Amino acid sequence: MWFTRRRKRNHFLGRRGNAPEISTDTAESEVTEQSAEMHPTSESAPETVSTAENPAVANPSAEKPSETAAPAENLTERDSTAENGPETNPQREKPAESERTVKSVGDAFSGETVSNKSEDSNKSEDSNASEDSDASEDSNTSEDSDASEDSNALEESNEPEEGVNMSGDEVVNGRRSEEDAGKPQRSLYEWRREKRTKTPKPVKAVKRPLPLKNGVILGQGLPKICVPITGESREAVGEQARQAAAEAPDLVEWRADCFRDLDNVEKIAEVLISLQEILGDIPILFTVRTKREGGKSHLSAEKYRSVILYAAGRPEISVIDIEGLNPEINTELLVSQVHELGMPVIASWHNFSKTPKKPELDLIFDRLARTGADVLKVAVMPKKPKDVLRLMSVTEEKNRQISSPLVTMAMGDLGRISRVGGRITGSAMTFGSVGEASAPGQLPVGELRRIMKDI
Repeated sequence: MWFTRRRKRNHFLGRRGNAPEISTDTAESEVTEQSAEMHPTSESAPETVSTAENPAVANPSAEKPSETAAPAENLTERDSTAENGPETNPQREKPAESERTVKSVGDAFSGETVSNKSEDSNKSEDSNASEDSDASEDSNTSEDSDASEDSNALEESNEPEEGVNMSGDEVVNGRRSEEDAGKPQRSLYEWRREKRTKTPKPVKAVKRPLPLKNGVILGQGLPKICVPITGESREAVGEQARQAAAEAPDLVEWRADCFRDLDNVEKIAEVLISLQEILGDIPILFTVRTKREGGKSHLSAEKYRSVILYAAGRPEISVIDIEGLNPEINTELLVSQVHELGMPVIASWHNFSKTPKKPELDLIFDRLARTGADVLKVAVMPKKPKDVLRLMSVTEEKNRQISSPLVTMAMGDLGRISRVGGRITGSAMTFGSVGEASAPGQLPVGELRRIMKDI
């Protein structure tokens, strides 16, 4: 602090007097030499000063002494000016030059040298600086003590009276228990890491593959290829069966809803016998698709159930497709009746207009699973590529959650990737065409088999 004040003073004096700054030691030496020249033998200061010895008194207009030899009184006056700033009244009368000189010389003879006064000023500045530093230290100490008390109070308020503190240690009456007192206190990060619980993953379902004759097992190995037969007469059905047998598919689906004598069970029996003779050991999937889900059947709900139950008792058939979400046929009851006859069931649902959102697809799979069917089938119509990806994603997810094999496909040209991607999504079966396709987007059997083997 004293260094800053002296620096300001020197700067101000140098600016006001238009003279360079001169150190205090130089001023002290010049005053001492001047006093020695005037009274070389006197040790004490005289009470009066003669005009002969001091020409400045006799001639007030004499040349003013230089600012560099300013006595102590002028230094004191300049100090006050440096601290208080320049005088605001320029009209103020300055003391006569003679009076200023007499006072300065008198001070010199009185023994009050500039060095003594500068030492006194330095001491006072040092004492002021020490007092300021002591005061600041006291204030800092008090602030530190207050801050520490506040932090201690905050820590005490955060610690529970009883229970477990934030570090996981047992606390009784505001203190750690004896067992935890000897242990190093754990960090909050470690405590949270121990208490963190992982979200349990859904239990992966145990798959129940569906074995058919000729060693065909749905839900095991590569997706099985099924060829639909859509002939309207017995001859047309036989011709398509021969073409299908030449491609050696894994299954053959007879779309009985396309047969014009569907209401005649005797005609149905003749066609089934003919199919077995042509196909040999290739499993036959029997399907009656109603108009509700894109088929051609005009049968009533009662007639539909009677045809399904009749086919379930025929030895030529290996598996039966039942519309799983048709409210008119009471699917759960019909599935149980077919199971009593020893025939496995595929519960299917088709939408030829759109692809539902994921929550709706999840609900559809869950409802199909509640029917008790052995295989669940979902076919949708995509409008954009995102619909295809959604179906494939839901299929992969549900394949891990549902024990029954799943069969899914997106119809149309846009959904062809879903027909060959069953190895990735978990779809157990896909449909290929021989000649005329029964649904949009079906690929020829040969091409379908080649693509699935390559991927």
